[in-house]
Amino acid sequence: MNEVIAALQAAAQAKQMMAVYRDDTGDSWSGIPVLTGPGMAVLARERDFSLDGYIAIAAHQISGLEQYDDNDFIRRVMKGEGLYDACRSPQGVRGCRDWKELAQGILRGFGGWCIAECADGEGELCFYVGRILSLEENHLTLRPVGADGQWTKEPAVIPYEDLLTVSFGGNYLRVYQKYTKEKP
Repeated sequence: MNEVIAALQAAAQAKQMMAVYRDDTGDSWSGIPVLTGPGMAVLARERDFSLDGYIAIAAHQISGLEQYDDNDFIRRVMKGEGLYDACRSPQGVRGCRDWKELAQGILRGFGGWCIAECADGEGELCFYVGRILSLEENHLTLRPVGADGQWTKEPAVIPYEDLLTVSFGGNYLRVYQKYTKEKP
């Protein structure tokens, strides 16, 4: 088993808040691991001392881990704000052995709404906010919504191997889902 996944699995069992780093972009996320699979982990995301949705991160994208609640102050805040007690696995998501299994859970539990981050063929990062339309053997099809709340004309076909992170269940997506006109 990948060392990163093993460490996140141990943190999940202990309900520890972790900081997860990706050095090549400078990105970092904090959260409590709720699911782990052979090549990815799902965190209940922490932002400003509250839980806000989930993020799945490909193990090969993770360049470092650090226990975030390793001091008395942070543990006291986390406990006082109820984050440890509020942490749950995402509804409808039964596992994350691979991206397809995770996407099936997002369809079941979150109506398919997600933010997919991927790398195109030249290594450039791209983001799609929208709703999963279908899952195929090697890719998913997502209908993106633009910043203006309008559906794009063409769906995005995203190979699973290009996915880096998938966010779902947070307030940002809840607002898009609520105010985007018409179904795709």
